[in-house]
Amino acid sequence: MLSQLKNKANSIDNSSSFIMRQKTISHPVSYRGIGVHSAKNVTISLFPSPADTGIVFERVDLTHNNIIKVTVSNVVDTFLSTKIANASGASVATIEHLMAAIAACEIDNLYIEIDGPEVPILDGSSIDFINLLESARIREQKAPRRVIRILKPITIKEKDRFATLEPAKEFSIHCTLDFQGRQGLSAETIVFESSSQSFREEISKARTFGFYEDAQKIFAAGLGLGASLDNTVVIDNGQVMNPEGLRYSNEFVRHKALDAFGDLYVIGHPLIGCYRAHNSGHTLNHKLVKALLSDKSAWRFESLGDSTEWHPTIYSLSKVHSISA
Repeated sequence: MLSQLKNKANSIDNSSSFIMRQKTISHPVSYRGIGVHSAKNVTISLFPSPADTGIVFERVDLTHNNIIKVTVSNVVDTFLSTKIANASGASVATIEHLMAAIAACEIDNLYIEIDGPEVPILDGSSIDFINLLESARIREQKAPRRVIRILKPITIKEKDRFATLEPAKEFSIHCTLDFQGRQGLSAETIVFESSSQSFREEISKARTFGFYEDAQKIFAAGLGLGASLDNTVVIDNGQVMNPEGLRYSNEFVRHKALDAFGDLYVIGHPLIGCYRAHNSGHTLNHKLVKALLSDKSAWRFESLGDSTEWHPTIYSLSKVHSISA
């Protein structure tokens, strides 16, 4: 089935540049790497797909019931990563960094063949995925792009953490991260009004991170088996163990913003609204998008077409303000 749809996608023509159109890639590309939790070597291959099909995984190492579409309802686990599964139990874990890259490249439709249970971690950020997608030449399709406009605030709170989506004229992220003095680390903040270029420069290179003292607990849970200084920023006694140090002075909160990009895009459309969060994570992000979709008075679909006079969308008007206390 996927092979037929891939061929159909290749026959789609480009269209007028005056209308915001859906996008896919022009030709297949592949990448091989290790899963940060499973430690399994996995190959992912990305293919063009037709308009209005969204992001779809195929577990090619499985012979039956191996198609898993990226949707909010298919998210089945959010502990230390975002994992999706179909009704038969076929699953793909750690999709968030790839989804962030797909969102940043404004790609709406993509087929992803994967021969294992987890998306490769690569260097722990999204930059290699962005490079991979750009090497496949992103192209427009005929169908207009639809966005979800936030109409009223939706908030999820848990103890000292919260995540909110609220109305705004464009998409932005306001993230704070407070380590509460753990190992002497200071609070970090980032305010991000995004564009695909600014995401590349300001967010996409921020790596996943963790504390060395937590490693044994994570290993005991059967997770983090593929983690290393090549793909994870590790903190020990308040110091970064990675020889190269940090890529940004506030790399930790930037990675929280990166995760939010990926977790929000599981909804299947760009958002027009402001995402605000404090000490957020995959679980909070997932609860937030579920709460949004369940309240139909809080959002509406809008097609970005029919006129050249359209409002700035999720990736227009690049502005980044970052603070590291």
